[in-house]
Amino acid sequence: MTDVVARGGVAAEILRQCLRVPDRIAIVVGDRSLTYRELDSASAALARQLRAEGVRPGQVVLVHQRQSADTVVAMIAALRVGAAWCVIEPGHPAALLRTLLDDIDCGAIVFGSADPQTPTESVRTLARSAGEHVPALHDRATGHPPDAEPSADLPEDVPAATPAYVITTSGSTGIPKAVVASRANLASMVDGRNYDYDEDDLVTFSAFRLTWDGSLLKTLWALCTGGTSVLPDAHELMDADAVAALARKWRTTHLVATPSFYRLLLPHLAPLRGHLRLVTLAGEALPGTLVEQHRAVLPGVPLSNEYGPTETTVSCLAHPVREVPASIAPIGRPLGASTAYVLDAKLGVVPDGTVGDLYVGGPQISEGYASRPAATAARFVADLFAAGTGARMYHTGDLARVDPHGDIEFCGRCDGQVKVRGARVERHAVEAALESHPAVHQAVVLATANEYGEAALTAFWVPAAAATLLPTPRDLIAHCAERLVAQAVPDRFLALGALPLAPSSKVDEAALRRMLLPGGGGDGE
Repeated sequence: MTDVVARGGVAAEILRQCLRVPDRIAIVVGDRSLTYRELDSASAALARQLRAEGVRPGQVVLVHQRQSADTVVAMIAALRVGAAWCVIEPGHPAALLRTLLDDIDCGAIVFGSADPQTPTESVRTLARSAGEHVPALHDRATGHPPDAEPSADLPEDVPAATPAYVITTSGSTGIPKAVVASRANLASMVDGRNYDYDEDDLVTFSAFRLTWDGSLLKTLWALCTGGTSVLPDAHELMDADAVAALARKWRTTHLVATPSFYRLLLPHLAPLRGHLRLVTLAGEALPGTLVEQHRAVLPGVPLSNEYGPTETTVSCLAHPVREVPASIAPIGRPLGASTAYVLDAKLGVVPDGTVGDLYVGGPQISEGYASRPAATAARFVADLFAAGTGARMYHTGDLARVDPHGDIEFCGRCDGQVKVRGARVERHAVEAALESHPAVHQAVVLATANEYGEAALTAFWVPAAAATLLPTPRDLIAHCAERLVAQAVPDRFLALGALPLAPSSKVDEAALRRMLLPGGGGDGE
C-alpha cells in the first residue's frame, strides 16, 4: 500500500492515480461514472473557479447538493485549493444550517443547479447568511469542464494540519457540532487500511451517504490505489434492491455498510459470491445473528467489524469476524498507527476483562469541534501514553473491555446503559437474546418508562421471513426469561414490518420512540 502520509496526502495521491491510470473508471455514483482523467479535469475546473472566487486554504466549501458524482468532484476540488469540504444535502433544517455556518469559515457554496430542491435564489440567500462575500457556485464545471478554464494559481503545498473536511454530528444532546478532520487525519486513515486486494479488479462499494464519514472508509482508499469506487445516488440510497443491483452490476470486491442496512442487502448479494473479497460493517454493534446470516448467503467471504467515532476520522479499530459471537462481535484492535485504551475514572488502565471507558489515540484524532473550544476540551484530552508532548486522545463515551484474546469488546454507552429495578442492563444483550428466537429476524431495544415513570424496556422486532406463526408477547417474554435476568426482559413488544432507518443507514431510534406516542402507529403489547 502506498504511504499516503509520506507522499503528500490524499489529494496528491488521487492526482497521482489520475496520471497513472487515466482511462480507468475512478468513481461511479448511481448511473454516472467518471474515469480518472475526467475526475482530474472536472475537479481541476471547479478548483480553479473556487480559487478565482477567493477561496483560501483552511476555509470550508459547503457542498449543498443531493448525492451524485458531482458531489465527489466538489469534495476533491475543495482539497485541491487547500480548503475543506462539508457535504450537506438539501432539506437540512434551516436552524441547523445557520448553526453550522456560524461555526465554520465558509469560503463558497457549491450547489446542484439542475436540482429543483436547491433553487438558485434559496442558495444565494444561504450564501448571504454565511457571509457578505461568500459566492454560490453551481456545479456546471463538475459535469462539463469549459474549454477556457478560469485562471487561478493553485497552492502547491498545504500544511498537513489544514482541515480536509467538516462533518456534523449531534451527539447525545441534539445540538449539531461540526467535527473538523485535518488532511493529516485523512491520510493516516487511508494508510491504516490493509485490505487484501488485486488492483486489476478493485471495486469498492459504499452503501452510505457522503454526508456521513463512513462513506470515506472505502471511497478514498480506492481512489488512492487506482481502484473504482461505487456509491448509490440520491434516488437509490434507501432502496436496498436498487443498491444491491448497483453492487452486482459493478462486480463489487469490497463492500461496506451499516449492519442494519446490510440485513436488507444480504438477501440480494448471493450473485457476488465469486467477486467479494471482503465485507466491512461499521457504525453499529454487529450481532451474532447477522454474522450467521452472512455466512449462509456468502460462505467463505471474510467479514470485518470496524469501529470509530466521527471524532477519530472514520474508523480506527477493526475485528476480523471468524467466530459467531454469542451476543455482538468485538470491535477488535487499533488500525494503522491508532491506539486504544480501556481506562478507569483516573485514566488508569483497567485489568483485562474489566469494563472501563474507551479512549482512542494516534494520528487520526481529529482537530475537534469547530468554534467549540469547551466541548473540544471536554472530550479531547492529553494522551498520557504517547511519547512526546501535544498528543491527544479522544474519550469516546463508550464502555469497553479487553477479552481473553486481546480484542476490545464494546459494552454499551456510558450514557446509554439503563438501570432497571436495581440491575444495570445492556440493551444489545437483550437484542441478541430476542434475535435467537427462530421467528425474530431483527430486534431493537430502547430504554423507556412504564406507566409509573419507572425505567422499562421496549422491544421492537421484525418477524423472520420464514416464520409462519408469529410469537405472542407472552412467548417472547418466556423466551427472554430463559436467557436474561428478570430486569432485562422487555415490558413491551412491538412487531414491525421493517425497522426505520435514518439517513446514515443506522436504525432511526427517534422514529421508533415516536411510535410510542399516542397515535404513533406502534402495534403490539
